[in-house]
Amino acid sequence: MMRYQNLTIATTAHNNQKMSAEMLCSFQANIGSAAGIGVVDDASRNSYAPPDSETPVRLIRIDKPLGFCKASDRALREVRTPFALLADADILFEAGDFASGYEEFQKGNWAWVNFRQVSFAGAPQDAYEQPLMPPWVFAAGNQALRWWEKFQRPPHAPSPGMRIMEVEVAHSSCTLVNMKAFHAVGGFDGWYWQCQSDTDLSVRLRKNGFRVGIDTGYCVKHEGAGGKGGGPARVLDLYRSRVYLYEKFYPSSRFYLRPFLFLRHSLELVWFALVALFRNEPRLPLRLEMLKGVLKGYH
Repeated sequence: MMRYQNLTIATTAHNNQKMSAEMLCSFQANIGSAAGIGVVDDASRNSYAPPDSETPVRLIRIDKPLGFCKASDRALREVRTPFALLADADILFEAGDFASGYEEFQKGNWAWVNFRQVSFAGAPQDAYEQPLMPPWVFAAGNQALRWWEKFQRPPHAPSPGMRIMEVEVAHSSCTLVNMKAFHAVGGFDGWYWQCQSDTDLSVRLRKNGFRVGIDTGYCVKHEGAGGKGGGPARVLDLYRSRVYLYEKFYPSSRFYLRPFLFLRHSLELVWFALVALFRNEPRLPLRLEMLKGVLKGYH
């Protein structure tokens, strides 16, 4: 197996030690060894014990939960090699040509590159957003999104002989990171808890002249592929984070985004309340919280 002497694996763990260990072992078994492994244990109930590894492991224990964004930022700031691989605990590395994509990543001003991914059931999932959904579509809801998507073209294919496809946003599930670029833009924005922190970073990297992309030549398995799971708390985190993101990068959205969301959530709340008169409607409490969130930021 190949040894990647200028690459450090950076990851976080929170009450998922077994899954995290399986991720690290799958890299060693199918890809090779990195120069080092950095694990931020984000306040797990039981202290994290790293798996046996031929690669040196540095463990940082956090007593009070930071959330994915700050924990990942801390893990990356501990990296001392030129490049890092930021990997979620619920990733499994498959046998394949990781090396060629990594070699290409180190050229061409790439800063943030994810891989193709599938769910554990084998369903393909996008590991990117191209183009970034505009604020008015987000405010209008899923029907507007489906209509808008009909007019969008797929990302441009990689250049001949290359395999990294340039996109506006690459997700952070399993991402190669150019550490010079990461530090140049200030790393993750610590305002975020989890959702949209990778979108924010992708936008800032591109604004500063760096490239963001997807390696189309290698694929990983991802249990959380597509951002599924997490329940109402994740939905609220997504909404609060999207509002913050848009108001940060699209200043004009401050004049219409929250009023549109307030109107939409009000109509949804009325509809679900009427439905609840005749049967159980589990979406009603969430819509109430989303309506409140328009005014106070979905906290």
